[in-house]
Amino acid sequence: MANAIPRDGVGNLRTITLAHTSAVEAGEVIVSGGNVLVACNAAEADELTAYIFQGKISFPKGAGVIASSTKVYWDAAGEITTVDTSNTPAGITAEPAADSDAEVLVFLTAN
Repeated sequence: MANAIPRDGVGNLRTITLAHTSAVEAGEVIVSGGNVLVACNAAEADELTAYIFQGKISFPKGAGVIASSTKVYWDAAGEITTVDTSNTPAGITAEPAADSDAEVLVFLTAN
């Protein structure tokens, strides 16, 4: 599974508590209720843990240049993309990303 890294101050990150159906590692990205979430801690399947739903997060990025303030999506390959078809809205980019960049900084928002 793909992992993401929180890049915002703790006071700026917003979390929810959720029991996911599969075990997760800290930083693992899941989709639940149409929202992209990032696990704060490792947890076993069906165990309550905190997930980030809002804040600046560094995500793996697919190919291509992405300008700042571009609406982005989480895809089945475990990357951020600008393609909306069959992908989950994740938020907007907080800074530009070059084609060669492996990660992109996203202001993650709830849907």
